[in-house]
Amino acid sequence: MATRTKRHPLRIWRGPERPYDLITEGTIAVIVVALLCILAASLWGSPDGGLTDPGGPKSPAGQAFSAKYWDVNDPSDLAQTAVQELLGGTTTAGYGPPFNQTTGASQEFIGIKPAEIAKFIFGLTLPINTANDFVLAPVSQLAAPSSPAVAAAVGRYKAAGGDLSPGAAAGQVASSQQTTWLNNYAKALAASSAKFTPTSITVSAGNYGPVPTIIAAELAIADDGSLDGYFQGSQQQLSTNTYMATMFFSDSTLWETIAEAQGVGGDQWGVMNELWNFPGQVWLWLYSGMYQIPALNPSNNANLDLDVGLLMIVFGFLLPMFAPWIPVINRIPRWIPLYKIIYRKYYASMAGGQPPTEVPGAPAPPPSPPGGGSATLPRPAGR
Repeated sequence: MATRTKRHPLRIWRGPERPYDLITEGTIAVIVVALLCILAASLWGSPDGGLTDPGGPKSPAGQAFSAKYWDVNDPSDLAQTAVQELLGGTTTAGYGPPFNQTTGASQEFIGIKPAEIAKFIFGLTLPINTANDFVLAPVSQLAAPSSPAVAAAVGRYKAAGGDLSPGAAAGQVASSQQTTWLNNYAKALAASSAKFTPTSITVSAGNYGPVPTIIAAELAIADDGSLDGYFQGSQQQLSTNTYMATMFFSDSTLWETIAEAQGVGGDQWGVMNELWNFPGQVWLWLYSGMYQIPALNPSNNANLDLDVGLLMIVFGFLLPMFAPWIPVINRIPRWIPLYKIIYRKYYASMAGGQPPTEVPGAPAPPPSPPGGGSATLPRPAGR
């Protein structure tokens, strides 16, 4: 077998050549990809079908979940969720950092709690007080100015105690007096005799304090759309930060019911799915797939989100970065030689003998002068 020599870059190339028009190739690529996207969207695109399956609460095509939609379709759920927000009994109230100071809520791995460490360094980055942010503040700003009864109810409720500071722990949101009112009213709302409309609630008489007036006001501002405007409010001209409303909505039952009906619940591959049986973001399969691993016990694992996050770091970042040095993993390309398909033209050219060589008799580049200085090429004869 002949010895191959390395071709000097200044010698003349005798390999295959072909013309290449970058503008033409780029234009063709854009047109082809655009047509493929249109075809794929028409065949597999997600339907703009609103919020529910046929037979569920109706919504216009493309409508997003809102406080108004929630109130119109399930005022009972809105009222009961608002009571739990005042009580500090929702998922958001007991989430812990970065939303509140609730102790024992942070997920941990071998005794390490990253959320608590982040809180120690940065504090609460998104402080939420569910009683104030989701109920009392919007009612005070939107309903109380035009209703003396609502203003008096809010004043009486606040005078009964409770911690309304940003990020207060779930157990401190309501005082003992407020807890008595709220628990009594929660039982009344759950009774079969309770009647609801989008703007009113009828329950049996009881020791509820000012709570019924406040909850009725919450339904009223949800019904007229002002509660949605409140959650979307921002000092900026355009606001895309809707985390406050999302946290409130996610504490409801209707939110989860709609998600499960559309096949986008956590146990249904969540964010990777689109509506019903239509495919969604395929690049999220690794993240969504982690939640389906039986060994992680997705149905009863208080640290599931942290476990998934750590696995994403391992499989999504560390493994690809260090794969060439990991035994067995670094042998996979030899067992599954996809590289031979990618470089098939190169291997085909090598099968017949030597790779293309330089032109016979072409002048060799001048040797480098001693000491590493640059050499001056000789000027061709006749010039």
